Amino acid sequence: MKRLSFLLLSALLLASAFPTVVQAQSSPPVVHAVLFWMDGCPHCHEVLDNVLPPLQEKYGAQLEFLLVEVVGTDDVDRLYEVAAAYDIPREQVGVPFLIVGDHVLIGSLQIPEELPGLIDRYLAQGGVDWPEIPQLNAFLTQTTPTPQVAPTASGAVVQAILFTTLDCSSCQLVTAPTLGSLKERYGDRVKIQIVDVITSADVEYVYQVAEGYGFSREDVDLPLLIIGDQMLIDDEIPARLENLVEEFLQAGGINFPILPPRLDVTVTPVPVFVTIEPDAAAVVQSNGFTLAIVIMALMTAALIYSLVAFIVGKSFSLPPWADWLIPALIVTGVGVAGYLSYVETQSVAAICGPVGDCNTVQQSQYAKLFGILPIGVLGLLGYLGLLAAWLACRFVPKLERPAAIGFWGMAFFAVIFSLYLTYLEPFVIKAVCIWCLASAVIVTLLLLLGTPPTILQFVNSEEDE
Repeated sequence: MKRLSFLLLSALLLASAFPTVVQAQSSPPVVHAVLFWMDGCPHCHEVLDNVLPPLQEKYGAQLEFLLVEVVGTDDVDRLYEVAAAYDIPREQVGVPFLIVGDHVLIGSLQIPEELPGLIDRYLAQGGVDWPEIPQLNAFLTQTTPTPQVAPTASGAVVQAILFTTLDCSSCQLVTAPTLGSLKERYGDRVKIQIVDVITSADVEYVYQVAEGYGFSREDVDLPLLIIGDQMLIDDEIPARLENLVEEFLQAGGINFPILPPRLDVTVTPVPVFVTIEPDAAAVVQSNGFTLAIVIMALMTAALIYSLVAFIVGKSFSLPPWADWLIPALIVTGVGVAGYLSYVETQSVAAICGPVGDCNTVQQSQYAKLFGILPIGVLGLLGYLGLLAAWLACRFVPKLERPAAIGFWGMAFFAVIFSLYLTYLEPFVIKAVCIWCLASAVIVTLLLLLGTPPTILQFVNSEEDE
């Protein structure tokens, strides 16, 4: 009886504990992420205002963000240390900088593109804890000392010009802490004119200005700041600017530097953090959107035609000499892709002509496949593959059929990929590369020229059977 009572008591205890166990096991998984951001960074505010709120609303308590503000140069150095722990070099570091699990997402394009998928993946795996960041405590416990303003000459004002690219997160990472510190410490006594370098003409003007200060093209980089007779490039800005400002204020101030004239830019003093909008000449240089859209329509028509031709087994006939257009187009394509490969791998300015802005396209994140392989190099390899397939089809009878099919398949894929890249130019990058459009036209013509011979191979094969 005692034994029965003991068993009954044990069963009651287990039953009472069971709901708690089930509740603990059914606790929803949580994804934790850390976002480093900087005040005054438009990309950061885009993520904070438009990307994170919908995700937070969708996942609720299953998604937790820790927002870490990067304030001063010490914070920037700590962020570089965090990035180094994830094998990310300094030149690729920018804000917003998000860490979730073992993944790092940088910028207002990569974060919205990849973060939702990572959240779903980690939730399916049972959630993910906060990333291990040894430097995180230094961010969270930082104290901002009260700035000590030294006495300066009455009414002294320091004026400087900063050339940068506002879409460049790493540029802002260099300049924003220093400019913010100057604004807080000196207020209106420091005026910095910010010139947004957008087009290839802007880049050439920066080279021209730097040459007047004794800097060669190889030495020039953005951000670039001119104060008095001093030119500061990249990391020199946070290292030297505050001391120079103090020196010039003590000396009675300094006016905006006198730069060589430029017809398409009007230089006027503006307060710190104000951007000079691109003028009419820059807008004209950025045209070519209509041309890109027309080429997209032609590429789409070529893809539809080639598929329909395969379904019905018929296509337009080609004159005998048309076959020799293929190697001519391929050689032209090799020249175009080779030039783009040179521009992308050597970091030189492209010759764009009157249509489009090639350098903006080549400097975008889409200029490299998976951030590694330059698109120009990929195109060069593709053209060489097409040439090899055409030579095999023309001069190796045993390989005629597989070579023709391979040629058509490579051309078909090239048109699809070129269509995607062409779409990005007017609608995402907001700039058009005439060299890229030329390559898109070439691969489209190669697809049209390669379709009849390939269909003929299938027809002959069926007749032989």
